[in-house]
Amino acid sequence: MHDFFRSYLGRCRLKKMTKNRILLLLLFSLLIWTAGAAQDQTGTGKPVTEIYTDFHYSPDDTLSATGFAINRAHLGYNYNAGNNLTALVMVNIGIPEELAEGSTSRRYAYFKEVSIAYTTEKLKVNFGMVSTRIFNIQQGYWGKRYLGPEYHVLYNYGSVADIGIVVDYKLSNLVKVDFSLINGKGYSNIQFDNSLKTAFGITLSKSDNLVFRFYGDMMKPNGVIQTVLIGFAGIKNNRFSLGVEESYKSNSDKIIGHNTWGFSATGAIFLSDKSEIFIRYDNSASSVVPEEKLPCFYNLDQVYLIAGIQYTFSKNLRIAINYRGTDPSDAEKHFTNGYFVNAHFKF
Repeated sequence: MHDFFRSYLGRCRLKKMTKNRILLLLLFSLLIWTAGAAQDQTGTGKPVTEIYTDFHYSPDDTLSATGFAINRAHLGYNYNAGNNLTALVMVNIGIPEELAEGSTSRRYAYFKEVSIAYTTEKLKVNFGMVSTRIFNIQQGYWGKRYLGPEYHVLYNYGSVADIGIVVDYKLSNLVKVDFSLINGKGYSNIQFDNSLKTAFGITLSKSDNLVFRFYGDMMKPNGVIQTVLIGFAGIKNNRFSLGVEESYKSNSDKIIGHNTWGFSATGAIFLSDKSEIFIRYDNSASSVVPEEKLPCFYNLDQVYLIAGIQYTFSKNLRIAINYRGTDPSDAEKHFTNGYFVNAHFKF
């Protein structure tokens, strides 16, 4: 019996490894095919590098540590093969805190994006490890990913990248739509099961200054339907920017009735072409089911605030001095204060 189970587990591990190898082989083949498709043209490319770093200090020791940190590095290459084809390979080297639950604490490196894109005036098709569309519009209004994760990553609504296909189509100057079919596991947890995530978004923008965005996705892991619904409105001009959104997720941990929702707002006042004052406010909450005394995600529910000033030295460097405060819903946790100096290097 022991030998039987050992053999069975070995076959399971082999099957999982085989699937991962097939995926990597497929993505590698796509890169080779892209280069071959442009054999009659001269392709162009450029390396892409981003580094997020900071110095942080807590006056009341509510942060885990005080000192310098390199939070993330993105290393990659963007290749234009001609014939409307481009390829992007991006490796993400992140912090131990962002590993999947149960992983050994360490610095890690994952493919953040390994994708092939076909682009025309109205259509863009992206396949591989691709950027998702759950908060790409919101990212543009907040514009400060180097300060920390977006609302939807912080509270487990979705991932910045995933494996699958994304289609963007411009219906008119007013309306753009996007459709995604992805694994739904994110870029740091490449697994295969019987569920896929389908997503649809519509963006309304009469001009670049005013944008309305509606997004929804659905998947059925382990037979439990999970849905995410997001509504966003943003306005931006040469004096200020403001973005507000409401988010909802059902059956968040694959348990029926464990729902989460929240509100996030970001804003900035532009003092000049290079400097701005900014603020972000998050408020996350979760449901209380009848047989439980506490909200199902009370350990994550909180009010979160970031406020500060940013100065852009050049297209390669910007720095933000900011304050952060967190007020957890969990009564056993305390209000936290922190002061940060964040830097974003991009080449």
